[in-house]
Amino acid sequence: MTPSQADAIAQAILQPDNKREAIQQRQRAQAQYLARQRVAVAAGLAGMALGAAAAIWLPMAYSQGMMVGGALCFLLAHLGLAWRDRRRAARSRA
Repeated sequence: MTPSQADAIAQAILQPDNKREAIQQRQRAQAQYLARQRVAVAAGLAGMALGAAAAIWLPMAYSQGMMVGGALCFLLAHLGLAWRDRRRAARSRA
């Protein structure tokens, strides 16, 4: 391999490519989505525990308390995360 061929190969490897950038951007978006989902699921699980504990004092079954508490906390977590993302986007544009 001649030095000019080696330089051409190295340049092709090191030069940023639109396809690579698109893949990296998609992977970052996927990672952010998964991070949001993990936070929301953790909040939902905590809500299930709170709902089961609240079912002791409320006239409902444990399973109903778990479902109601989990759903409410999951919804609140999603709303909070969406609000946080909107604020970040507005700050980054400014």
